[in-house]
Amino acid sequence: MENCLSESISDIKIVDFNSIPTDTVSERIITIKNVTNDNLTYRVSLLHVLNNIDQVFKLSVPPDPIKSLESVEVRIIFKPKVPGQSYTEHYLIDDTAGNVYRLTVKGKCYGTEVTINKRKLEYRICRGVSENRKELIKIVNKSSLDATYQWLLPVGGQGFFQISTGNCGVIRAFEVITTAIIFTGSALGVYTAELVFLVLNQEPLFLNIIASVVLSGNPLYGIQEHVFEKRRKSRSVHLMENSLNFLSYIPSASVFEKYLDFGSGSVSDITLNISQTLCVTNHETEEGCIQWIPDPDNVFLIDPIASIIPSNESRLFTIRFRPKIENEAYGYLLCGDFQYKIYDEEQLQNVKMKHKWVRIPCIGNTWPPCTEWNTEWDCPIEVVMPPTVPTRTTFANFFLSNKLGIPLTYKLEAPEKTNFVALPMCGIVPGRGWQIITVALEPKSFGEYCENWDLIINKIHKARISFIGNAEVSHIEMMSHGYNPDAHAMYEFPPTVTGCTNYCTAYLHNLTRMDIHMRVLSNASWLGADNCGSIVLPPKEIFHYHWWFFPREPDKVYETTITCSCICLINGKPVGEPTEIFIHIMGFSELPDLRVLPKSYNFHDVVVGESNTFSVTLYNYGSCYFTSKLYRVINGMGDDYSRDKFEIDSNINSLKPSNHCEVKFTVIADGAGSRQVDIKYTVLYRTEFDEVEEIQPIQKTICIIWYDGIYPTIKVKRTISVKCPVILSNHCVWNMVNVEELNKALEDCRPNRPMNVNIYAPELCARPQDVEIIFVLGCVYSVSVPFNLRREKICDCDMVEVQVGISTYEMRHTCIHRPLVEISPLNGIVTPEKPILLNIRFKFTYEGSILTALRKPTNDSDYLTVLDCGRVPINNLDPVIRIMWFYNPTEVFTTWRLLRGNTVASTTIIRCLQYFAEVPPMDKLAIPFAFMPKEMIDYEITSFGYDIVKILIKGQGGLPNCLETRLDIPVYVDRIIRSAYRQNVVYLSKEHITLPIMTTHSLLRDILAVVNDTENVIRFIWLPERMANIVNVVMTPWWGVIQPKSTEWITMTVYTLQEPATFTTTVTCEILDLTVRRNYQRNQMLRRNKVEKCAQEFIITEQGTIHPVSSI
Repeated sequence: MENCLSESISDIKIVDFNSIPTDTVSERIITIKNVTNDNLTYRVSLLHVLNNIDQVFKLSVPPDPIKSLESVEVRIIFKPKVPGQSYTEHYLIDDTAGNVYRLTVKGKCYGTEVTINKRKLEYRICRGVSENRKELIKIVNKSSLDATYQWLLPVGGQGFFQISTGNCGVIRAFEVITTAIIFTGSALGVYTAELVFLVLNQEPLFLNIIASVVLSGNPLYGIQEHVFEKRRKSRSVHLMENSLNFLSYIPSASVFEKYLDFGSGSVSDITLNISQTLCVTNHETEEGCIQWIPDPDNVFLIDPIASIIPSNESRLFTIRFRPKIENEAYGYLLCGDFQYKIYDEEQLQNVKMKHKWVRIPCIGNTWPPCTEWNTEWDCPIEVVMPPTVPTRTTFANFFLSNKLGIPLTYKLEAPEKTNFVALPMCGIVPGRGWQIITVALEPKSFGEYCENWDLIINKIHKARISFIGNAEVSHIEMMSHGYNPDAHAMYEFPPTVTGCTNYCTAYLHNLTRMDIHMRVLSNASWLGADNCGSIVLPPKEIFHYHWWFFPREPDKVYETTITCSCICLINGKPVGEPTEIFIHIMGFSELPDLRVLPKSYNFHDVVVGESNTFSVTLYNYGSCYFTSKLYRVINGMGDDYSRDKFEIDSNINSLKPSNHCEVKFTVIADGAGSRQVDIKYTVLYRTEFDEVEEIQPIQKTICIIWYDGIYPTIKVKRTISVKCPVILSNHCVWNMVNVEELNKALEDCRPNRPMNVNIYAPELCARPQDVEIIFVLGCVYSVSVPFNLRREKICDCDMVEVQVGISTYEMRHTCIHRPLVEISPLNGIVTPEKPILLNIRFKFTYEGSILTALRKPTNDSDYLTVLDCGRVPINNLDPVIRIMWFYNPTEVFTTWRLLRGNTVASTTIIRCLQYFAEVPPMDKLAIPFAFMPKEMIDYEITSFGYDIVKILIKGQGGLPNCLETRLDIPVYVDRIIRSAYRQNVVYLSKEHITLPIMTTHSLLRDILAVVNDTENVIRFIWLPERMANIVNVVMTPWWGVIQPKSTEWITMTVYTLQEPATFTTTVTCEILDLTVRRNYQRNQMLRRNKVEKCAQEFIITEQGTIHPVSSI
């Protein structure tokens, strides 16, 4: 045991002796270590002093001080006295330093278990035919203890029945003794006897014997007509029925006196031999007959030997003492058989004789006066009775042993108004023998009973025997949570979540020496108790008992007063009057209120396969302490979301009221698409069967989490025209190359799953030359994306094996079609902070067409271009004008002329505002179209020219005030991508300007800046922009030089002309790096010198291995 302060007195050390035999001693030793630096002295005291009866435990500690780091031994001795009894005591051990220890000592004891294999013997003697006068019985000891036993009958046997093995003996553990019962009767008739078998520390056993002696062929007597009186309640009551003073029933007959002491008599002088009288009363409704068994030595003579006693009358019998030898002690157990008739309830003519036996001990002597006999005996000084209740008799026995070889006489003298009864009260104990004496306690009321009886041995020796017992009523103490004058105890449940189960603990202390059965009487449906409200409390034990709370309505105070009915148990049967304990129980229930901060969270982009974690705070906003279990429900679009992993690191949390905890959520997406995760919770609780259950159904959502499962994706963010015969803006390049199809392929591409996509080169060259454009590859999400491009063959030519290393070869195509398209770089990593510039070089070998549209359809080759005017409100006052751009890649003027057009409705729905125009060489021209729908239908017009130019203009009528949709411009570039790509480049402060609504013939100015973030000197030139009859755009200054890390501010002036229009146009600024031009000339000279040196070395080319010739 370790030192513990009084505040932690709930820590209890339990010493259990288990079960040991009666009147044996068991010893245990426990040690307490002194962990302080001082010498300590220990003492032990009993915590609850309930009575002074069961003092079976003895605890002792040495009085000497115990030094530091040494241990004191607490010696515990257990010596039980009552078989079948369980014992519990609670002790306190304290020391001089103020440390307190609680010690609970428990133990049980068991007695013998001796039985006889037969309870009834029958002898059927037919003279001259069957003379079997001997029956065998077995005495069986089923216990592991040696047992002392005795047959309670006269020395020579009871009447005509004798026992072959003597009247007393010892049976060893698990031994079987075979005993013969011999019948000596010879006269015709029926003989009955009831033999009593006494065992120390055990209830008596009875052997009923009946014998009949008949002549051959003349069965005058029937054994089946004789029955024995049934035992009532217990065998001890049956044995001492005539001696007990308080019976709960009326016996068949009673005899008074209980015992006869004739004192000192004389052989020669008869006048000194007194005679005594017995009174036998018949309590039956039928007359009875009593038959006394005479003393075979004729010392004790009874007159008459038999008599008929009418119903409810008495008869007197005289017993005379006639000793035969001087200086001798005499004793005889006078046995009488009371017989009366009983009738069968169904057949009144069926009459049987019922037998009841009474036993009266008789003693006398012929000792002369002043005679001393040497005596040596052994008997206990204290007899402890088993526990009982008022008005219920309890029994015990002890034995008086004679240690010498000569007989001794004994007599028990009771005090006045005694509550104890003994049987036999007097008698003779043979030499080296013993007498088992049965003691009964007849308590009249509640309390302890202790009496000192005198045991007189051989008339002059006196010893004192204490009979101790008590009568108790069921008494249970309960530790209460509070005080209520109308109840014995009060309990309050902790605040409980509605639908859950909760409990509070009651400490029940049985203050009696008996088991107590307690049953809870309650009609409250929300209240329960352990073991269905029924429990058996062991004697003096403190038991933990649970009251269970089953609330079903929220925000309600539950309150009730219950009754506990308590009754004592003896041998598992209720005895005595029950007592009632009133208990006031209350509780409160509410719905759980678990809150989360934040209530919602958006992960935004979650890369497939990667882990993303964030924390939330759980807060118990209610007044109940409960355990919550978090669940997640995932819904979404796109790929299958059932394999997404949403992990909660601690999904089960127990929170006290107003407490909080942190919980981490981890998301691992398994597919692309938008997801919504609803975090729900349920309450876990432990049922009365110690099973964990949860409240159903789970409905309440406390937190919503969104995330988009994404794959690392790149897309073309910008298009740049590097080398082109015409000046193209970024969105012009976007429209002329199928960027949308390329972006769709990049978005659909999954890791380690290559996809194919076709890129169409624009028709821009009037002569064979190179065209170079740049795709700015940026991240769609804030995730770095490694990529690997592989250009496939654009022709059907065979591939050749090319050596790329000492022993490395690969298949390549080296035909003339290979250099037509060059892409670089083919691999890299695109980060959100640094996009990749994908250079694409087209080598045109043939001249292009004479007119090229900005936006060429890639999936429909019938039209040169398609112009979608979008959805336009019907019945507008002014038409909506859309612009179509044509480019002239040739070096001569190209004439635009509208030949004809087909319309769905009238020609005024869609019309071209410029039927005839010239496109300058290497320049572009804006062709306006007016769209004014009348109905909510689709409109379409087709124009033709020279059978090779075919354009399609279409639109749709919409509701008034509907939002216009523009389908002829690219998607506006994300601001974060454009702003990220502003290091070491020349850029504009504004790359997209939306003009407010302007009237015709009006003017608008705005400013923007050209920023040089490089280390080079830059020259800029703004090209004028004009749309015939619609708008003019002028930049001031239109050219200039910008020094490194500096800015030039530009004023933009917009003039609107006579035609109203909704348009999109581009103002072009050419950038010339003056520093690069000087460096280029210097690098060209270094390149020529290096080529001349390398011409003399071994060269590996794509055409195979060659050697330089002497002409190089």
